[in-house]
Amino acid sequence: MNRVSSFATGLACGVVGLYITMHFSLVRASDGYHIIPKIAPKNEIPYTDIRNFGTENWKRRQSLALSILKANKGHLLQDPSLIGFRQATQRMLDQFSTQTPKPAANQF
Repeated sequence: MNRVSSFATGLACGVVGLYITMHFSLVRASDGYHIIPKIAPKNEIPYTDIRNFGTENWKRRQSLALSILKANKGHLLQDPSLIGFRQATQRMLDQFSTQTPKPAANQF
């Protein structure tokens, strides 16, 4: 491989890696690994081990909890101490899911 093709291959791998990191999270739970789509594309922590997560951890990572619930993987939040947190998070997700943006008024 010459320098240009090596550079192009590296650039393509970097772009694909950045896209995956911004749009998906890899979550390790007690039942294995799960790929969770993020709610909004962000360059956050791409890997999280949730096997020992408590309520305080979930409060700090609410975007991850919302992503897990939106991906219909709520079974990952089944710890009995998380019942109230899960219900509040599900209500918040339902509230945002049911809101539809109002159409912009025609300015012409």
